[in-house]
Amino acid sequence: MRLSGKLIFLAILILGVALCGTAQNLDDDGGWVIAGYLGGAHTGASDLTISQPTLGNDLTFERVRFSSRSFDPPLYYGFRGGYFPGRIPFLGFEAEFIHLKVFSDPQQQVRVTGRHRNNPISGELPLGDIVQQYSISHGVNLLLFNVAARHRMMRDVDAPDGRVIVAARVGVGPTLPHTESRIEGAGQEQYEIGRIGWQAAGGAEFKLWRGWYVFGEYKFTRTRQQGKVSAGIAESLLRTHHGVFGFSYHF
Repeated sequence: MRLSGKLIFLAILILGVALCGTAQNLDDDGGWVIAGYLGGAHTGASDLTISQPTLGNDLTFERVRFSSRSFDPPLYYGFRGGYFPGRIPFLGFEAEFIHLKVFSDPQQQVRVTGRHRNNPISGELPLGDIVQQYSISHGVNLLLFNVAARHRMMRDVDAPDGRVIVAARVGVGPTLPHTESRIEGAGQEQYEIGRIGWQAAGGAEFKLWRGWYVFGEYKFTRTRQQGKVSAGIAESLLRTHHGVFGFSYHF
């Protein structure tokens, strides 16, 4: 079973445990929750393909490494809002936005195969010999629609939602990437409607004051992006591990 499949199974298992553990609280009130967070991300190495038919380029750069520069402007961030119905307060529905970034290093040594200027190519070279820039620095911009399950612990009169809340969520939705590229000196950048992305996530919230909580969360996201470049398209699979921290408010 691949890592992504294991993570889906784990998220479903956590959701199931949360549902079973809170089934006795069907008469409790639900409510709205909003949250915002910062964090860091790591996107695994992935093949980058460049197709420019009019230039005679059909290239695959193998296992290109990406960095996230999560704490460099524009920052990595995210926010979400959701509603937990009163009849089933352990199960909620959310909309979430994640501003994830990826940057390739043009100095890294990679293996390239395919056709370059209509000539066969196979070997290792610095990525920047052909691709001087490939990044999505104004965000992969995932807009996800989640199903979330939560288990509220240590509940009392002063903390009706619990002093500790553990939660898991799975979500899927569109992306709005801003791709920047420079290939053999020809640059291009734009926002565009990207491909579908999905996430599996889990974490815990800790009560601060009234409806305010602080939380930490692990996420895994996956999306295969295809963006326009000069005279063609570029495609890469982005499999990303996220660690985030932030604040939520329950009302």
